[in-house]
Amino acid sequence: MLISSLQNPRIKSIRRLRMHKYRSREGLYVIEGIRIVESALEHNAPVELLVYAPDLLVSERAQALLQEHAALEQLAVTPEVFGSLSDREAPQGIAAVVRTSQTTLADLEPTDDLFMVVACQLQTPGNLGAIIRTADAAGADAVAIVEPSVDLYDPLTVRATMGSLYALPVVTVSDENELGTWFETVRAAGIPLRVMGTSAHGTALVWEVDCRGPLVILIGSEKDGLSEHARSMADTLARLPMSGSASSLNVSAATAAILFEAVRQRTTAKDNSAQTDSEIPQT
Repeated sequence: MLISSLQNPRIKSIRRLRMHKYRSREGLYVIEGIRIVESALEHNAPVELLVYAPDLLVSERAQALLQEHAALEQLAVTPEVFGSLSDREAPQGIAAVVRTSQTTLADLEPTDDLFMVVACQLQTPGNLGAIIRTADAAGADAVAIVEPSVDLYDPLTVRATMGSLYALPVVTVSDENELGTWFETVRAAGIPLRVMGTSAHGTALVWEVDCRGPLVILIGSEKDGLSEHARSMADTLARLPMSGSASSLNVSAATAAILFEAVRQRTTAKDNSAQTDSEIPQT
């Protein structure tokens, strides 16, 4: 049955999920677009409902998704109704209602090769989403978000992740004290964790910091950077060189540069280790 009324109760309840208070109350949020819906389904995210507009589904990928996941509840709607749920100028005709994650730091399983990003009190949805996407691209094991922070499930945050929200654990941390306690727990388990803070006033350039082994990188807010407490938890405060007239980079751009310097070091270390092992005479 094709839903054509904008006042349909199911449609109204989905539309309300645009607002933070309803997302928090219901524990649900909406994603839209072929790529992100596909990623959510591929990574077994808790998708509760698929919404689609048959007249807008020009992509065979989208049609295949609906067929492959026929066991999920699906709502067919008119283009007008779908447009009322969408925040895009050219909707692709497929969306999903997903349950929010309850993953915590306690659910993570740190290893001797831990590589993790912590975003502390970010305030811009696009920056948080871009950092999650970059962390995924860099092969990070997890991203932690320290409150107070922009809503992880804000539509702009979710869209900026481009599906990476489902590719690695993303956990919310109540405050910096909880984060510090987790650091202590990891070290007590025998993992030699190092924490690198980032700051425009850091004492070392990022490539001067040893990024090999278990590493957590702390990223501060757009306006204020890392708090004094967060800075005190860092073993090193690192900075990027600023050679031009700009005194700083956008936080998501800076995070990308820092993460991929860490990737370079960690990859080189693994390559050197593999080469050394191959040179050991066989007896």
